[in-house]
Parts: sequence; structure tokens; C-alpha cells
Amino acid sequence: MFQLLIIVGIVVIEFCVLKNILSVNVKDYQGFSTRFFSPSNNSISTSSIIFWILVSPIFSSLAYIFTLFVNSTLKCNYVQFDMLWLISVLFWLSIYLLIILLGRRKLVNGLFIIFIAGSSILFNWYLSLISFTGDVKDILPNANNTTFQLYLILGIFLVSTIQIIYERDDYDLRRTRFILEKVDLYLSKFKVLFELKGEELYLAIAILIVEDFERPKSIRVLERIKNSSTRNIAQNDSINDNHSIFLLVKKIHNLYIIGKDDYPYQRIRNLALKYNNSSRYADDVWKIYNEVSKLDEKYKIVEKTYEAMDFVKNLRNNGEKCYFTMDAGPNVKVLCLEEDLEKLAGIFGKKYKIIVSKTVKL
Repeated sequence: MFQLLIIVGIVVIEFCVLKNILSVNVKDYQGFSTRFFSPSNNSISTSSIIFWILVSPIFSSLAYIFTLFVNSTLKCNYVQFDMLWLISVLFWLSIYLLIILLGRRKLVNGLFIIFIAGSSILFNWYLSLISFTGDVKDILPNANNTTFQLYLILGIFLVSTIQIIYERDDYDLRRTRFILEKVDLYLSKFKVLFELKGEELYLAIAILIVEDFERPKSIRVLERIKNSSTRNIAQNDSINDNHSIFLLVKKIHNLYIIGKDDYPYQRIRNLALKYNNSSRYADDVWKIYNEVSKLDEKYKIVEKTYEAMDFVKNLRNNGEKCYFTMDAGPNVKVLCLEEDLEKLAGIFGKKYKIIVSKTVKL
């Protein structure tokens, strides 16, 4: 039981130390970077890989020394140390849970996680097997041992493999898919966004992506419980996510009336600064704004949606009884009477790919 408490306590201490080493302050804006394990999107240093592999085994060794000290002080073997390698297991499970809670699972290379976590756990287990014997001298490395040299070579090879896995990952594609999914989600869930068009809409989506990334759903739940002054998806003083985006749309519309004469970069950045007075935040909003606008140019996500909506409106103005709604992505659903279904399906089929369905009579 005491060994389990040591394992949990050491993992908590490990996270606290990492937080201070990595200078992470959850109250400050962290930035839409990130590959979680490295500040660079394209590479990771060998030293960073070695750090992530060895951090838990080092803390396990400290825990082992602590148990020896306790047993020596009490002059008994009350505190066991045979399962201290589980510190690595608990640490990496906590890391992966943190990634999920932060909504960044799709931004992290799963194979990289498996390799680096597996290496750390395996090394910790092996260290525990050969060194956690009850004699503190056994924890010291023996460079004269040929087995030690063999494992050193294998370790270097493993680090190189992990580095290759990380650097060959197409993070830009992963990030693009992440952004596309967010655009699809926001347009399908929050209809009030369609009150904005063009630049204003791209800005609203960019702000939502950045805010949602920085304050994912798990964090927003805690903010609502605490009744923080800024909460919900757009991080404003709102009742729920729908109200939050309604306020965001209203603010963007009002701000755009003020600043129409600026150049796009200056205008978007200044508007972002009025929403969150952080230079890094403004830079991230501008970058995401650019990506969203380029993605829309390529995939016509927003443009085609508006076009389809206008097409339905024009048909209705010409006497056709049809209406649109949206409930699963930026795909327009057209509602009509069953007697008009065949006629309207023919009209829409000439312009769009359609799926025809009827309501089921109960």
C-alpha cells in the first residue's frame, strides 16, 4: 500500500517539476503550436527524446533511494520497491489522458507515443530488475560490463528510430485535417455564424479554433463550475456555447464597422488584439485566419454552403415550397412536401450531388 502511495506521489511530483522546467503556466496563453513534445513542428532534438525516455526512470531511481532511506531509518524492510517501475506506466497513461482532455489526440502521432512511452517503461522495468536489489551500489552503472555497452548501442539506435518517426510524420496534413474538422463542426453546430460572411466569418472561425484549442471542453467545464468571468467556447461572459458565439458574432460585426481601412494583416491582428490583448494570440489568430481562408479557397467549404442556401431561397422566391436546414457539417438539407419531392430532386440533381429521403410514417 505504501509503495502505491509512493508511485502516485512521485508521478505528481514529476508533473510539478516538468511544469516548472517547461515554464508552463495554464493561466497564460500558450499558443496554437504545438506538437506537444517539441516546440518545433518539423523536428525534435535527440536530447529531447532522451529526456522524455529517461525522465520517469530517473524519478523511479529517486523513489528507490527514498525507500532505502526509509527502510534504513526504520531498520526494517517495511517499504517495498519491486513495483517502482510502474511510475513510468502511470506517468505515460497520465500524459495520454492529458492529451485527450486537451483535445489534441489528432495532433499527436500515436506511433511516436507508443515508441517513446514503451521505451521509457521498458527501460524503467529493466533498471528496476537489475538495480533495485536493496543495495544502493547496484544502481550505479558499470561501464566495464559488455552487456551495458550492448544496451547503450541499442539505446542509441532506439533514439534514432523515434526521431525518424517524429520527423517523418506529416504534421501539416494532420493540422490541416484538425482545422477542417473544427470548421465543419462550428458551421454545423452554430448557425449564427452564417450571419457573417467572407473575412468576418474567417475571423470568427479563427478565434474559435484558437480559443477551443487553448481552452478545450474539459477546461471549460471547470470554468463554468467556477463561474469564471470568461468561459464557454468563445471565452466571454456568456450563458452557454451558443450564447458565447452569438456574442462573438456581434462583437466582430461591430468591430468591423470601425476598422475597414486597414490592410488585411493589420486589420485582423488589431481585431484579435481587441478580443485578447496578447501579441502571441493575435499572431495565432492571423495564421489560422490565413489557413481557413486558403482552405475555403481550395475546398469551397463556406462558399458552396452559402451558394446552396441562396439557391434554395431563390427557388422559394419563385414559388417553390422548399426550405433549408443544416445539422451535420456544412451540408445543406432541403425540406419540402412529399408531393414536390420528385420535381425538386430533379432541379437540385442538375446542380448538386443529392441524397433523397422521405420521412417515415409511424
